[in-house]
Amino acid sequence: MSINFSAFEIGRRALNANQFGINITGQNIANINTPGYSRRRVQMAESTTAHIGGYRVGTGVTVQGVQSFRDNLIQSRIQTETGIAGRLTAFRDSLAPVETALQGSENGGLQNALGAFFGSFRDLDANPNSTSLRAIVAQKGAGLASAFQSTRTKLDAARTDADSALRSTVGQVNTLSEHIANLNNEIRNADSVGGDSSALRDQRSELINQISEFAGVHQTENSDGTINITIGEGRALVSGDHAFTLQAGNAPPLGLATITLDGQPATFDEGRIRGLQDAITETTSQIDSLDSLAASVVQRVNTLHTSGTDLDGNTGTNFFNTTPPVNAANISVNPAITANPRLVVASAATQPGQNGTIAGEIANLLTDPNSTAGSRTGSFSSIFGSMLSEAGEHLNSAESDLETQAAIIAQATAQRDAVSGVSLDEEAINLLQYQKAFEAAARFIKVADEMTQTILSLGQ
Repeated sequence: MSINFSAFEIGRRALNANQFGINITGQNIANINTPGYSRRRVQMAESTTAHIGGYRVGTGVTVQGVQSFRDNLIQSRIQTETGIAGRLTAFRDSLAPVETALQGSENGGLQNALGAFFGSFRDLDANPNSTSLRAIVAQKGAGLASAFQSTRTKLDAARTDADSALRSTVGQVNTLSEHIANLNNEIRNADSVGGDSSALRDQRSELINQISEFAGVHQTENSDGTINITIGEGRALVSGDHAFTLQAGNAPPLGLATITLDGQPATFDEGRIRGLQDAITETTSQIDSLDSLAASVVQRVNTLHTSGTDLDGNTGTNFFNTTPPVNAANISVNPAITANPRLVVASAATQPGQNGTIAGEIANLLTDPNSTAGSRTGSFSSIFGSMLSEAGEHLNSAESDLETQAAIIAQATAQRDAVSGVSLDEEAINLLQYQKAFEAAARFIKVADEMTQTILSLGQ
């Protein structure tokens, strides 16, 4: 009597397959909180049948591979929305100091300094022969100049910080590009020999999410499993296993960062880089407006101040310095007036010391709608108010858009989790199924062994 050992092979394959299934289930459970992890499942199939005694007989089960659950369309959407969120976040965070600088402190700031300076001329207009009021005018003038300088310094600092963040982000993008290119190579090698590249693909997807936040990239997949990553205008940042390097140079005259890719200007549609670029542009615009406002204040005040007479009946001199460049960083009161407040003008040249006509006209400049500062027209008060309002509107708009974007990303992430996420309930069921199948296979082998022992005993 012959002994058929095929039952042992069937049992062995069943044990191995279900043990592998238990391992994969454990891997899913262990990585339930791992960012970017995609749920996996063992792919099993019936083994090739064999001819035994003229019949085709099954030979058990075989493991064909491991399937990862991922939806490339959803993943691509998450990457796109992440790039938009990155732009909005960078713009908001970089513009917040600009609004703070323009608002000034609770009891100070440029707006209050403007009111105090022109208000001091209003007081002098009511008492044009007062020496003490002239001293106050000189003091308030110095306070206004200090407020301009302080605001300008804060805006410069905000722009410098944004520029530094931009350069740092470029370095982070280059590092991520290198990692993605290396993973492309590893994935291609693994796939070429039939290996499991699921873990490598998950790592790559997570890195693409990160680089999307920084640079707002787009990806396309190649037939060999590698991907290409491009920035705004379609230029490659990663092509297969090769990463291209971004460079941050210095653009004259301010030395702000200009980004190139292979020596050519690089354009970004989304991501932190674009947000920082927009913030730098907006901050520069505010600085230019502030400089124009300071120059306009100097020009209009000096024009009126030199048309009247001081307390001693002398023709008025410039109230503010006019040494170029006249801007918010360099505005200052004429040292002669600081040293001798009697030089402050209050009266017209034809009536020295008789009334405060000139002082009243200077005071009216705060609300005179005929002033200009760059492209802005209106009173000094309204021009500065428009600057402050513009900064606040941009900041509020970015904040509102970011809230909307967070909801969009949350929705896309929920869609991804529905496909790729791990469910503990589902894994518990799978674990029970594999466990029972493993125990049954072990019992099957035991029965086959008992039958074999019986057959061997009959032959003795």
